[in-house]
Amino acid sequence: MEVVKPGSVFAGYRVLSLLGHGGMGQVWLVEHPTLGRREALKIISPNPADPSFAERFRNEARTAAALDHPGIVTVYTHGVENGSPWFSMTYLDGDDLTAVPILPVADVVTIVGKVADALDYAHTQRVIHRDIKPANIVIARGSDGRITRVTVLDFGIARLMDGAKMTATNLFVGTLAYAAPEILTGEAAIPASDQYALACTTFQLLTGSQPFPGQTPMALIAGHVNTPPPRISGRRPDLGYLDPVFARALAKNPADRFSSCSEFAAALARAVETAPTASTPPFGQHQPPGRPQQLPPTQHPPTQHAPVHPAAAHRAPPPGGGQYAPFPAYGPGGPRLGHPTGPHGPGPGQRGSGSRTAWIIAAVLGVIVLVVGVVGAAIALGGSESDSPTTVAGSSTSGPSTSGSPAGSGTFDSIASSGDSTCAVRDGRLYCWGGNERGTLGDGTTTDRPRPVAITGISDVSAVSMGGLGTTCAISSGDLYCWGYGVGQPGQNVPLPTKVTGLSRVSAVSVGLTICAISDGDAYCWRNNASGQVGNGSTGSVDVPTRVAGLTDVTAVSTSHTTSCAIAGGSAYCWGNNREGQIGDGTTIDRLTPTRVLGLDSPASISASLYSTCAVAGSGGVFCWGQNTSGQLGDGTEQNRRTPTRIDVRGATEVSTAAYGGCAAAGSSAYCWGSRSDQPDKSPDRVNGLSGVTEVTTGSANVCAVADDEMYCWGLNGKGQLGNGTTTTSSEPQPVRFPA
Repeated sequence: MEVVKPGSVFAGYRVLSLLGHGGMGQVWLVEHPTLGRREALKIISPNPADPSFAERFRNEARTAAALDHPGIVTVYTHGVENGSPWFSMTYLDGDDLTAVPILPVADVVTIVGKVADALDYAHTQRVIHRDIKPANIVIARGSDGRITRVTVLDFGIARLMDGAKMTATNLFVGTLAYAAPEILTGEAAIPASDQYALACTTFQLLTGSQPFPGQTPMALIAGHVNTPPPRISGRRPDLGYLDPVFARALAKNPADRFSSCSEFAAALARAVETAPTASTPPFGQHQPPGRPQQLPPTQHPPTQHAPVHPAAAHRAPPPGGGQYAPFPAYGPGGPRLGHPTGPHGPGPGQRGSGSRTAWIIAAVLGVIVLVVGVVGAAIALGGSESDSPTTVAGSSTSGPSTSGSPAGSGTFDSIASSGDSTCAVRDGRLYCWGGNERGTLGDGTTTDRPRPVAITGISDVSAVSMGGLGTTCAISSGDLYCWGYGVGQPGQNVPLPTKVTGLSRVSAVSVGLTICAISDGDAYCWRNNASGQVGNGSTGSVDVPTRVAGLTDVTAVSTSHTTSCAIAGGSAYCWGNNREGQIGDGTTIDRLTPTRVLGLDSPASISASLYSTCAVAGSGGVFCWGQNTSGQLGDGTEQNRRTPTRIDVRGATEVSTAAYGGCAAAGSSAYCWGSRSDQPDKSPDRVNGLSGVTEVTTGSANVCAVADDEMYCWGLNGKGQLGNGTTTTSSEPQPVRFPA
């Protein structure tokens, strides 16, 4: 960005003083060269990775300059000076709302009314603001203290900043505090998105705290997407009459909000005017900010589904799928092919759960690299490598391992970890532990478990897989059962194993946003299909297991974010999102059907993750491809790879990847790379303290391995996902404490 200082000249303007700065750039007080008029000049920090940034800036600046409304700051002119985009606008002699933590109710009603009018005008011009927050609203007062002017800043500028740019700045965290759920889940911003942000801002102006407080991007995203709108009476009991207004304006579904920003403002004003006069605790004696009162169990904002009531922890599901209303794929009857919402996804006004889920994960996993550094610290140095390959296990969880078990130990057939939950199949029984908010553990409750709990209702279990936003699937006597997030009707989580119909002799399963399984040697995928990762040639949602055409003799399958892969007929295939080259066909073109991965000889294990993929091929070599901006491919560089690139791991039998890193079982040891490595270049690093390693699984925040017929986990442990009976994070492998 151009270096500017007071007294210098920028784009012909004389620079007077710095008014402010942030993640998007700097704002300077300048003087017009011929008019002598004082203006505010904003210099935007360009995105060097986006070659179209300058052109998009010009388009957005022209759009903003065309808006003519007393409540919208006037944009005078714009340009690009020495590579730095800039625009000049009216200099407002007033304060933005970040400087005032709490305002009188009457002032808030005035401000909201004027901002709403400005937003509705912009919406008629087909312009969405996208970044309404206190910092973008400036007010001026007269000598009597009354508000005389309310002005909205930065129309259209927020769209210039992509997610990667904003993630690297404090601005992104600030913006997230007011962002509508649909924006956070990857959908297009609409007028209702501005209304939601205005409601968040209004809530803060009245209470001094944001409706969904959080110190990290992950916490903020989770609040907007998953947490019911808080009652304002929980922060200020004297404003209980506004609860219905905020419940509607902050509804998760845009269709449940007010029809316009002005309607929200009018409802707010009407509620204030007709407020009951009954005595309420005066402001100052209300519950402290940050401790919102929860909605009673029987009351929920529009379209907020009641949480699943915990079932008896040891009650097996009835035949055919349990007591919960299932999706079409779960319960009696065979698979119903087709696309309920049309061949290309939801129609106008509909919200496809698949697309929404895909982008929730994109958002959450996009920031989880901020907290998985502890996993990298867990990977110690030293040890030796071996070139001797052993029996192969695919990255999809499939049949039992061939390792024996000494007295007092158990045979581990499969292990899985995702987020804050972990599961393992030991001696044919399934055990799960860790976070259980969405019924992910399958014990019939939503209670976190710091130690393994045996899951009842299924037996003779051979494999387990976990992924998405808290979904778990397991193979029991050749049948597939799933539970947790999204297994029930839309919005309902199912905490008990529920049989998936239409599949027989299931030998492997992989869970991500999509679920894929091997049935009778064929690959089937279903659920989220936003990027074509189901492999049926479309991007429409698929609610039932659908055979992936063109694949036979399938031996391994893996699905994660928006890409799926399989090993079939001795070759590796991937399909779905390919923007980072993670399909491995040498291009960045999305593929809606299986596409052969180039350059892999006799692949034996494959694992897809956020935007990268790894496989074991040849004589135990590990190959990775796709996004590499954080060194997650393990090749010692940060260069993306569109075709498989070999990394320094030999004698591998299994590979497992997660966001920004991966691990492999190789030569009786465990090796990890990317964010899981302590090496300066993020290349493969041997895990100290483990020998006889036969299995490894990499979650978003921890790693687990089977070593000498015992299971060990390390990394984050806030929900007890390490299984050692504590919630203490550990950088060293901890033995999992199974029940006797």
